[in-house]
Amino acid sequence: MISLPFLGLDVKFGYGLLMGTCISIVNFNILAITLNRALQNGNKLLVILSYFLRLAIYGFALISAFKVSNQAGLACILGFLTVKLAIYYLHGFKAKFSKDRKVRPEVMEQFEKEDREKELKKERRSNGLSEEEE
Repeated sequence: MISLPFLGLDVKFGYGLLMGTCISIVNFNILAITLNRALQNGNKLLVILSYFLRLAIYGFALISAFKVSNQAGLACILGFLTVKLAIYYLHGFKAKFSKDRKVRPEVMEQFEKEDREKELKKERRSNGLSEEEE
C-alpha cells in the first residue's frame, strides 16, 4: 500500500510482495512447529533440517521472483521482512503491549531464578571471588 504513490499500480511489484509475505508466513509456521517438536523430543537434527528447508524455500522464492523482474525480487525481499517487522513492532516498539503481557507462573519463576543467579554472579565478581572459591 505504501508503494502505490511511488510506483503506481505495478503488478510485478505486488506479485513479489505477496509472494515474499506468504513465504515468510509459511517459514514462520515451519519454525514454530519445528521448535515445538524439538523442545518436546530434544531432537537437534530436526532443527538443522528445518533450517535448511526454510533456507531453500527462501532461496527458491527469491530466485523465482527475480526471474519475473528486478522489482518483483526487491518486493519479495520486503515481503520476507513483513512478519519480522510486525513482531518487532508488537514486542519491541509498542511498549504498552509488551508491558501488560501476562506470563505463565512457571515461566515467571524460571525468569526470576535466572535473574537471581545473574545477580549472585555479579556480586561474586564485584567481591573478587570466583565460583570455585565459594
